[in-house]
Amino acid sequence: MKNLLLIALTLFLFSCNERGFKMYDGENYLAFGKDFTKDSTIVSFFFYPGQSEIEVPLEVTLSGTPLTEAKTFSLAVVKDETDADGSNYLLAENYTFRPGRVRDTVYIHIVNSDLLKTKAFRLVLEIQGNDDFIPGVIPFRKAKLIISNIAAKPDWWTSVVEKSYLGKYSDKKYQLLIEVTGISDFSECSSSEFTAYALKLKYYLQKHIDAGNPPIYDEENNQNMTVTVIG
Repeated sequence: MKNLLLIALTLFLFSCNERGFKMYDGENYLAFGKDFTKDSTIVSFFFYPGQSEIEVPLEVTLSGTPLTEAKTFSLAVVKDETDADGSNYLLAENYTFRPGRVRDTVYIHIVNSDLLKTKAFRLVLEIQGNDDFIPGVIPFRKAKLIISNIAAKPDWWTSVVEKSYLGKYSDKKYQLLIEVTGISDFSECSSSEFTAYALKLKYYLQKHIDAGNPPIYDEENNQNMTVTVIG
């Protein structure tokens, strides 16, 4: 039994280190929720038709003693890892971590421009230390945002969504889905909501054919556009 408890404790400590924190030693550590070397935050104005500015959320996590009052910290642009133009983002002077939390969210102001139609740009941010916080280990003290105004397959379009609701992804299908439903972000949808939105697209495709038009061709998948939802 003692051996099992020792193994469990060792795995817990290893997990904490993997998440970007040293174990508590009297200091408070801040880190982003993603390992920036493996995961990026995709920001495309293609997903937000008609919007010229958006606020992008980034999760920040605290390790140490929970705060009893709000504390502030700052973020800095990592210049040698960033190719986004300064006109396409705006950082606040300070960000606030609220008391009684182990996770909080900061928002990065992103601005659209014609430049973002040409390609995707990188914006890499790094947590700055101060009297109240120490940045976590390097992979978690930075966050990478990929900014553009071009289409890209969203994270919520998973293998389950492909198999049960929308079929294979393509930019053209996604753009049509947005036009038909008036929604661009389906990340919080339940299965019943996914079914309803996928059926809207399915009925639209069928009505297009019933009106005497040829099927809408999906060049990216080399086939007529279809969805997999049943109904």
